[in-house]
Amino acid sequence: MNITVLNIAVILIILFLFGLGLYFILKRGRKRKKEREIRRFNELVQTFIESEEIPVSLKDDQLNYIFINLAMEDFYGINSEDIIGQGDFEILEEKMAIKERETDKKVLATKTFVTDEMLWKGKIFKTTKFPVDLLNGKFGVGAYIRSASEKNREKYLKTLMSISDGVMIVDPLGKIEMLNNTAEEMTGWPVREALGKHYSLVFVLEDEKQADLVPDHIAEAFRDNAMKEFDTHVLLVSRDGRKYHLEDSVAPISDEEGHIDGAIVIFRDVTEKKEKRAAIEYNSFHDALTGLYNRRFFEEELIRLNTERNLPLSVIIGDVDGLKLTNDIFGHDAGDELIKKVSEIFKKVCRADDIIARWGGDEFAILLPQTEKKDAQRLSDRIKDNFSKEKIKSIQGNVSLGVATKYEPEENIEVIIASAEDNMYMKKTINRGKKKEDTFNNILDKLYGELPAEAEHARRTSEICKKIARKMNLSEAEVNKVSKAAYLHDIGKVALDKEIARKNEYVIDDTYKEMKMHPVVGFRILNAFDHTVDLANIVLGHHERWDGSGYPQGLMGKEIPKLARIIAVGERFDDMTADTDYRPAISIDDALEEMKRNVGTHYDPDVVAALEKVIRDEQTYTTKITR
Repeated sequence: MNITVLNIAVILIILFLFGLGLYFILKRGRKRKKEREIRRFNELVQTFIESEEIPVSLKDDQLNYIFINLAMEDFYGINSEDIIGQGDFEILEEKMAIKERETDKKVLATKTFVTDEMLWKGKIFKTTKFPVDLLNGKFGVGAYIRSASEKNREKYLKTLMSISDGVMIVDPLGKIEMLNNTAEEMTGWPVREALGKHYSLVFVLEDEKQADLVPDHIAEAFRDNAMKEFDTHVLLVSRDGRKYHLEDSVAPISDEEGHIDGAIVIFRDVTEKKEKRAAIEYNSFHDALTGLYNRRFFEEELIRLNTERNLPLSVIIGDVDGLKLTNDIFGHDAGDELIKKVSEIFKKVCRADDIIARWGGDEFAILLPQTEKKDAQRLSDRIKDNFSKEKIKSIQGNVSLGVATKYEPEENIEVIIASAEDNMYMKKTINRGKKKEDTFNNILDKLYGELPAEAEHARRTSEICKKIARKMNLSEAEVNKVSKAAYLHDIGKVALDKEIARKNEYVIDDTYKEMKMHPVVGFRILNAFDHTVDLANIVLGHHERWDGSGYPQGLMGKEIPKLARIIAVGERFDDMTADTDYRPAISIDDALEEMKRNVGTHYDPDVVAALEKVIRDEQTYTTKITR
């Protein structure tokens, strides 16, 4: 911008201001107010006349600069060409720009003068802003800047000392003159002890990565007579050893002649913010449950490592067996434990620089640069061997693993990964039958091993249900099915706490809600295995009642599977006629009478009638033998 253009701009602004002055004069009703506005207007015109000394600027209605004088150029240290058309956010530090924007908006909203104070390059200045009627009929914001008086300087410093950031003022020799409350708290130094000490003794900094390499920004600010900002990795070490991540700056304070009169350090604790940012960054590349890398990171590393110098590049794809079953039987906490256990084994067996990722819910992937296939296979075998020694609840640890290796640069890595997956699924299919059978036996061994009374109850219930079914003239296939279902009717108790599983399931107490889940869990277990799937619905219904008051579905009458109605009678009869931990047995006749009293409410009348025939036949047979 040349001098002629500047002069024209100044003249235009003065004309705007004359118009503005007249506007204010005409709008005021009282003589005193008119005189005050005239004086203010005259002072404003004088400001522009003295523009070589006082920084002056004008912004449009969008708060972008459309004029600055030479003094404002010197003030900001920026040429007008770099300012015109820009807003404060493009030329100032963010906090200062936010403050400037707030006062500008206040001017536009109120159409009045607004004064404020600002700290710039260690000095305190007073800013005056005012509305300007632009040629386009809209209002802009004019402003001029003056040095603050000592009174205002003291007021500003008092305000500064009350802010929530830490504030420390040092003299030209680096000795502490003032600490605010926040600075006292963060440094661990009371102001009475810190005064007169060199800042290096109180304001102790270290680099979070290299503790012995911390720039002295306060010394640099004195040397360069310029504001300095702390690096984002600087830590403040408190007197008691606490550490704070810092953010902010140090600025030299100059007197009216420009001589350095000290420095002001403003700092804040950003430890929590930095930790949150680090957590976000960590979570973006890591699996929250296992701490392993996630699929996103794995795929990015695959691109980085898929180079000729990393060949042979091996991949292991793994799938944890039994996760769904573990979740269904023992809940998702147990499933999470299973996933974490296999993750620990991966980390223990693999090398530190191998990329181990949780690929999906129960799938894992391992990337092995510069690894032959035979070495990757040995690693795979070690993982399987280690995991096979683990057992979560009653679920035996097992993982199916597939291995593939890229040897030539032209080979497609996606094809290699697909080959490893195919290899894994083939092994999983081959082992599925045997492993599932082993898992079922482990579940049964856990239940009946920990609760031998349950095993005896299951055996007796199976026998009595077989007899009832025959008295009802059911086919031998149904007799065998009800016998098996009766033996497994309480298999769902494997998921219960051992003390709850020992309780009487007919007593309603604070654990009754949990006890009522065992038919559902039993259904899930039996439904998961091919050789028991046809028993699942029978076991699910063995606590339903004839009148619909049972659980878990509230079925009634013949909605309840027939074989489930038989087990309901058989297992209750056995429960009453056998000694248990919670009560002694009652006689067979008393138990039968109890069953008959609940016919039509709890039990199917036909099943109870068949039970009575069984009992009477056995009593008759026993009488004949004893004669």
